[in-house]
Amino acid sequence: MSLIIPVLAISCWPKDYEETGIIVVNNGLENHVQMRFFSDGLPSGQKIVSKTGKGEIFRGKDTARIVVINQILQADSIVMIFDNKRIEKHYLYTYEPVGHSLFNSDSYQHDGNTSTYTIDAKNYENAELCDGPCQ
Repeated sequence: MSLIIPVLAISCWPKDYEETGIIVVNNGLENHVQMRFFSDGLPSGQKIVSKTGKGEIFRGKDTARIVVINQILQADSIVMIFDNKRIEKHYLYTYEPVGHSLFNSDSYQHDGNTSTYTIDAKNYENAELCDGPCQ
């Protein structure tokens, strides 16, 4: 009986209290950008998305009482590869790269329930050169 009441309370949670969070990642560069998503070191979620030139590269949303960026991204680390020559790594638990992490809400422009991250020259400059093709 004590288990039934919490289950009923959760299942009857009014939809008015839920928030839909939308995460958009835009490529603000003319370069080809590939994003690879990982969870515990294994490919996760979208796995790989890519875009050459400016425009939307990723869009995800979640409906929850508390919208969490990493749940929408379905990853704990993300690798961005530029033109298969440079690589930038983003990590959930350390918010790296500092000041421009895909996992840090402060790195996004917020407009209502939509949060937008734009890949820009700072990402490209932070990216390390690969020794051969980026993996």
